[in-house]
Amino acid sequence: MGRTVLRAAGVAVASTLGLALAVMALTTAEGLMVRDKLAPTRMGSVLPRSGRYGTHRPGSPLRLGMLGDSLAVGYGAVDPDETPGTLLAMGLADAADRPVELTNVAVVGAESTALIAQLAQLLEEVPEPDVVVIVVGANDVMHLKRLTDALWPLSETVRDLRRRHVQVVVATCPDLGTVQPFSQPLRFFAHWSSRLTATGQAIVALRAGGRTVSLADTLGPLFRRDPEGMFSVHDHLHPSDAGYRAAAAAILPSVCAAAGYPRPQDAVVPHRVYRKGSKHPLAWWAFRASRRVGARLTASESTVEGIRTARTQRTHPESG
Repeated sequence: MGRTVLRAAGVAVASTLGLALAVMALTTAEGLMVRDKLAPTRMGSVLPRSGRYGTHRPGSPLRLGMLGDSLAVGYGAVDPDETPGTLLAMGLADAADRPVELTNVAVVGAESTALIAQLAQLLEEVPEPDVVVIVVGANDVMHLKRLTDALWPLSETVRDLRRRHVQVVVATCPDLGTVQPFSQPLRFFAHWSSRLTATGQAIVALRAGGRTVSLADTLGPLFRRDPEGMFSVHDHLHPSDAGYRAAAAAILPSVCAAAGYPRPQDAVVPHRVYRKGSKHPLAWWAFRASRRVGARLTASESTVEGIRTARTQRTHPESG
């Protein structure tokens, strides 16, 4: 009887292990198959757009900074005026009735570790920004980075900015499970990895004194419902102009509130913006990972070489 039970248990364990290995192999193979579909859009060197908006408005300009990856750059947008930084700057200028000076140092293809050098560069160009928006995380998921390695640079960046009395808005990782070239089981893993990363980002950003906007909650259903309209026709990975407008619309209320100019239609904007009623079954794992995040490097300790590296990446961007 005992041998029968042990034999059955062994078969069950072996079957489970075999199934897991098969799923992993299938997921890896599918990832390699869709890699070409998610290649750069061949748009050439794409640099983030900076400048002054609302120049006809009175008063001194508000200083708005942008850090992050291709979503912060607006990679894939056809109209430069439809990139997130531009839309946020124009929206903030309208809300505040003041000019807004946008300084965008985001880098296409950047992972969260790039935030350290990006922040050093931003502070070199704008020593006293009023509000900084951070959009990052998708490349950490795409490149299978450990969650703690994705969280500690974000945590340190937000803490450094808040020590300088700068308001921070973090748009957390979008739901990569909405990307159409992905099919099962890759889409499932992309979805849950994105949600785990986004939840961890929200925890560390709020703990450091920033505001957060959940792109997965606020935009995920829209991108899933209308992929043809929301994704770029070039690579079906980055948002289209309409997708960027939707992202900026989700982030803008928090930016205006952080700057001290909440719009009348937004009433009270909470520090954490997400879809009410959404479930976060991975919150426990994200919380555990966020507790292991330690101080490793601050923006003030970033070297000149790190700044040069960020500039080189901006000149020779990768996909992301």
